[in-house]
Amino acid sequence: MGKTIIDISDDKLAELEPYKDRLGELLLLGLSQIKIQEVLLLYQRGLLSFGRAAELAGLSEQEMIRQARAFGVVPRWSEKMAEEEAA
Repeated sequence: MGKTIIDISDDKLAELEPYKDRLGELLLLGLSQIKIQEVLLLYQRGLLSFGRAAELAGLSEQEMIRQARAFGVVPRWSEKMAEEEAA
């Protein structure tokens, strides 16, 4: 297992105090959200298909649709996606 040391401002450190026993979980959750944001940006720029974005984020297309909506990204719909969403 690797070890990383990070500098955190005193005010942010105080915010983290209630979560000190769950910092690993907090880091993984943040990593997941960063991945989602990054692939949605690439999708918006037309550099990834929606399916590939979901794959890179480690999500199903249905969950990726929910995440996209949460970030204000409207997926470009295909017939297949519309059928799957209706199911």
